[in-house]
Amino acid sequence: MRKIFCVLSLAFFMVPLFAIGPEVFEGEEAVTIYRDFDDGRFGRSLYREVLFSLKPACFARYSSLNVAEGMDGRTAYLVSQDRAQAMTQPGKIPGLVRVGEQGERAPDVFASPHHGAYHYQTQDLDIVFALERASETMYEEILRTYSSQPQVAQLVTQSYQNGYVVRVIRAENAYRPHIARLDYEDVLLTAAFVGNRFQPLWGIHDGNALGL
Repeated sequence: MRKIFCVLSLAFFMVPLFAIGPEVFEGEEAVTIYRDFDDGRFGRSLYREVLFSLKPACFARYSSLNVAEGMDGRTAYLVSQDRAQAMTQPGKIPGLVRVGEQGERAPDVFASPHHGAYHYQTQDLDIVFALERASETMYEEILRTYSSQPQVAQLVTQSYQNGYVVRVIRAENAYRPHIARLDYEDVLLTAAFVGNRFQPLWGIHDGNALGL
């Protein structure tokens, strides 16, 4: 019985069609996060019971703010190697500019090693984020999540080793717009918009891949 359960778990992980994808409102794809997250777990939700969704067009109503000093902008949202490479190609993704190109500069609010920092700006959104290698704490969280499923833990770990996680530098204050500061919900909404459409770690809602 244990063997059958493990095989089913692997099958579920390897077939993204069974994952919970972004919600769609009247033909427009929404940005969705699990609201019952634990920010000490990089935004991972243990139970995946409460959703918070916004149409991308809604972001135009809010203000773009930098992540405040002392607030952790790190998340477990994954961007695969191929998508990270596409981001480095000028003009490949409309609205996206790599910091350091075309005179673009990022706020001096991070100093850790990263693949690159990016400014994404459209008529609705104005966000800045960095792609970083997952930390040891992140890998510990993966092992803890799949402590009874070592084969799944290995697959998820490999996904993170081969890609990057999203660290948010600037986000829209969509969650509580009446307060002139960001909540971690805002950080997760930005990371969800950037992250891959299939997120392999349990408790991280599937992303929007920059709407592409």
